Amino acid sequence: MPLGRSIALMLKIVSALGRIEINIFAFLLLIPNCVVQAQSSQPAACAHPGFNPQTWLEDFTQLTAEMSAHYANLEYAVQERRMDLPQLRRDTEAKLSQSCNELEARKVLESFLKAFGDGHLVIDWPQPAAPAEGAKPTEPESLCTRLGYKKFGFKHGIDLSSFPQFSSIGGVEADWFPGGILRLPDRAKLGVLRMAIFSEHAYPDACEQTVQELHLKDSDKCDQKCEDALERETGNRLTAAMVRRVAQLEAAGAAAILVDITRNGGGSDWVLPLPRALSRVPLREARFGFIKHQHWTKQLKEHLADVDADLKKEAVPEDVLEEAAARLRSGIARSEEHCDRRQVWMDGNLPCSLLVNDVFFGGSLLPYAAPGSFAGLQSRTELFQPLDYFYTESSHRPPLYVVVDAGTGSAAEYFPAILQDNGAATIVGEVTGGAGCGYTDGGIPTVLKNSQAKVNMPDCVRYRKNGMNEVAGVTPDVLVPWSAHDSPYLKAQKLLRSLAAVVATAQAHKVQ
Repeated sequence: MPLGRSIALMLKIVSALGRIEINIFAFLLLIPNCVVQAQSSQPAACAHPGFNPQTWLEDFTQLTAEMSAHYANLEYAVQERRMDLPQLRRDTEAKLSQSCNELEARKVLESFLKAFGDGHLVIDWPQPAAPAEGAKPTEPESLCTRLGYKKFGFKHGIDLSSFPQFSSIGGVEADWFPGGILRLPDRAKLGVLRMAIFSEHAYPDACEQTVQELHLKDSDKCDQKCEDALERETGNRLTAAMVRRVAQLEAAGAAAILVDITRNGGGSDWVLPLPRALSRVPLREARFGFIKHQHWTKQLKEHLADVDADLKKEAVPEDVLEEAAARLRSGIARSEEHCDRRQVWMDGNLPCSLLVNDVFFGGSLLPYAAPGSFAGLQSRTELFQPLDYFYTESSHRPPLYVVVDAGTGSAAEYFPAILQDNGAATIVGEVTGGAGCGYTDGGIPTVLKNSQAKVNMPDCVRYRKNGMNEVAGVTPDVLVPWSAHDSPYLKAQKLLRSLAAVVATAQAHKVQ
């Protein structure tokens, strides 16, 4: 073989061997990466001293069982929201199994409950005990303070103060219900009234005035009857103050009233007389549902005892009372029916309904009763719950607008819902938070065995006139295009534009 060809052949062999060596070297370099990737695909060692995922799985099993037994909106979750509960259960169990510590497990359960979109389905974690402190001298507490009345950190609503079209109107009760006059482009004037919360317990000064009026003393022992009377009369005082504020705004030229209940998280039964005191038409209640559970059996029997006591009296509306008694007896029997819904977590099917929705109207046995009806009857508030308060109705009330947002919830959703259902107000803003009915007579608290977390779940359902569950939220008649990124000024500006358009349309229809 010629020398030149031999040398060329040797070079090719060396080159080939070099490539093989290089490839082997590259392969050897890749081995550690493969090992790392393989290791990273395995669950990380995250055991925390004293943490056992199994105890959290046990709590989750208890939670789903409790929800099957007394969560009023479980049917809504399946039938209306079309939630895949078996998949949600499997995902939650997997995440709990992979949790490394208590904080992660807590977040898993919180995420599980959040998936239901129910403002009343909440979990409260146990708080560590506060360190013991030495006794400190304290001043004697007032009766109102002892009963839980305290100044509420009122959340501001839509801020109109920076607009020249708005002028604030003060007054004796302006601290309770601030407001003023808003001038629209067509020169129409709206009286603006802010209601930050529907709880009389947030107005301690109103309570103090009521204490004086009832001739109570701060040192008095106040039993349940006394406490109920104070709560009721404080609510009446606040309702009257609100009506006076409306009259004040009308005197300043307001042709209509705008009630701002944005960021209003709810309150108490004091919400019942408020829409009625503002409405130009009588308000009828829609259907109300309760669960089949001993919690409700007890309440229904107490209601029936009051009705039966009234039936023994003379000169009473026997037909109304007998119908009420029949409704309650039917409700008691149905509240005792057995309904096992646990299989919904396995196959997604609900074999029975836990709800009874043909006994009450908004928590009352009648859909409507005029103010002052059934005076002297022990069961008058069972017949129509708003009768617990003093209010008047009038067809001469000014037109009503109500502003809501995603922060409007619970009892604050009842306010626009009943007005909207009765055509008594125009609702403006964005879809409310979706809390609906909450807890009756203290509710049915659930304490998880291992974590000791307390889970609150609603035991009732408020239905709308169209049959929808109020937990879906209240959809305004006029949607305002608010964004999460809007500044307070821009949010107010968008509301002004929407109000100008809707009021102008309303006036045009009135002229026609």
